[in-house]
Amino acid sequence: MLIKIYQTTKRIIVLSTIIFFCLFYSELISQIRDWDQMYPIIDGPVCDMKFSELSGISEYGLLFALPGVGGGLAYFTYPDSLNIFSIATNIGAVSIVPDNPNDRIFCAFGCGSNSDGLYEFDVTTQEFELVTYCEYPPHFVKKVSSGFYFGYGAWNMYGGLLHSTNGDIWTAIDLFNFKDVTDVEENGDGTLFVSAGYEIYIENDGIFNSFNVGLSINDIYVRNYPNNDEVYLACGDGGYYNLVYRVEYENGEITGLTSINGFYYPNRIYEFGGYLVVGCKDGGGLYLVEPEENGQVQQIGAGLGINEVYCFEFYPTYEHNFMVGTDIGVFLATNLTSVSNNELTGINSVILLRNYPNPFKPSTTIYFEATSLHQGYAGQANLHENLRIEIFNIKGQKVNELPIVTPSPGHTFSVTWDGRDSNSKRVGSGIYFYQLNIDNTPIMMKKMILLK
Repeated sequence: MLIKIYQTTKRIIVLSTIIFFCLFYSELISQIRDWDQMYPIIDGPVCDMKFSELSGISEYGLLFALPGVGGGLAYFTYPDSLNIFSIATNIGAVSIVPDNPNDRIFCAFGCGSNSDGLYEFDVTTQEFELVTYCEYPPHFVKKVSSGFYFGYGAWNMYGGLLHSTNGDIWTAIDLFNFKDVTDVEENGDGTLFVSAGYEIYIENDGIFNSFNVGLSINDIYVRNYPNNDEVYLACGDGGYYNLVYRVEYENGEITGLTSINGFYYPNRIYEFGGYLVVGCKDGGGLYLVEPEENGQVQQIGAGLGINEVYCFEFYPTYEHNFMVGTDIGVFLATNLTSVSNNELTGINSVILLRNYPNPFKPSTTIYFEATSLHQGYAGQANLHENLRIEIFNIKGQKVNELPIVTPSPGHTFSVTWDGRDSNSKRVGSGIYFYQLNIDNTPIMMKKMILLK
C-alpha cells in the first residue's frame, strides 16, 4: 500500500552558531566545553539521528526523525534545503534506520493514532509503503548484525517486537507479544539484549533469559571496542531513584546489576573519551559519568537550555565529538578534553593530515606531516612518543589503530590501512573516519570512503 507524502521544504543558509563557555572544575576532571548548535532550522524535538550512505542526501547522509505535527523523516538534499516527509501532517517520526544497499529508510511513525506503525520509504520515488500498523506507540526501529528490529508498546505491558533479517519479511518474536519493548542491542560477540517493561532479556542459542530490574528501561547501550562486552541500561520514568546500571552476565545468564549512579529520568546513554554520556528527560540534564560502580558525575551543557535528551550520534568533523538530539534541536560537543589550555595550544599546531586514494578499495595510505611538534616547547620533540592513527566506523566505534613512528618537524610519515579491523577481518564498505592521536589525546579527524 502506497501512502501519500506530505513534504515540506525549508530553504535556509545553514550557519552554525558556536557557543563557547567554561563550566566549573570538578572532582572528576578539568574540562573545556565547546558547543555548536547544528542546523538552526531544526529548532524543535529530534527523536533520532542516523547517518546513511544513500545518494542525494547531503550532510554526510544524515537522517532525522522529527516527532509531532509537521514532523516526519527529514534530511537535507542540499546544505540549505531541509526536506520533511510524512504519512500525514499530524503524525511525526520517532525512529529511523537506513537500509543502504536497497536505497530505503525504515521509519517508525507514531502519535497514538490509528496510523501508528512501521513504514518503508523509497529514496528514489520518495514514497512510503506500510510494513505494519501497531496498536500501541512505536519506540524504535534499529539494525544490528542479526537484522532489523521494530519495538512498540505502552504502560510496561502492551506491545511487541518484530524482526527481519533483510528488511523484506518481518515476523513477530512471540515471547514479546503483549510486552512493552523499548530497545534492542547486540554486544561485540553478537549476543542480543532486549528491554521490555522492567525486564532485561539476554538471548542464548535462541532462548531468552530475563532479569527484573525493578524500573522501566529506556535505553540499552553497548560500549565501543575494546569494551564492547559492557552493557548499560538507562532506567526509570522520572524520580531521584532512577539509575544507570551495568549488566553483569555470563554463559547466557544475567547474574546481576552494578549501579553506576543515580540520575533524574535517564533516557539515553552514549560514550565519549572513556566516559559514559547520560542524557535525561524532564529537565534531568546531560552528564559525563565514569563507567564504574558509583562513578563520579559531572554535568555538561548546563547553559544550552536543553530540557530533554532523545538521541546521540557521532559527527564526521575534525574534532573528537558527539551530537545530541534534544527538545530544542541538535547540538554538537566539539571539545570535551581533559587536557590543559597549554597542552591544547601546543598540540594543535602540529598537523597536516590526509589520505590517498579517497574513496579507496581495498587500501589507502594516511599521511601525517608534523610542521611543529610542540610549538612553545623548543627542543622537546621527543615529548610525543605515543603517536597513532585510529580508525572509526560511522557509529563512532573504533575498528583499528595504526601506530606511527615519531616524526621530526617538517617530515611526512605515512601508514597504510588495508580495510581490516583489529582482528584482521575485512570491514564492510561505507564511511570511515581516521583520527590522529598524540599522547592519548585525539587531535584531528577526517573522513574516508571504502568502496564495495
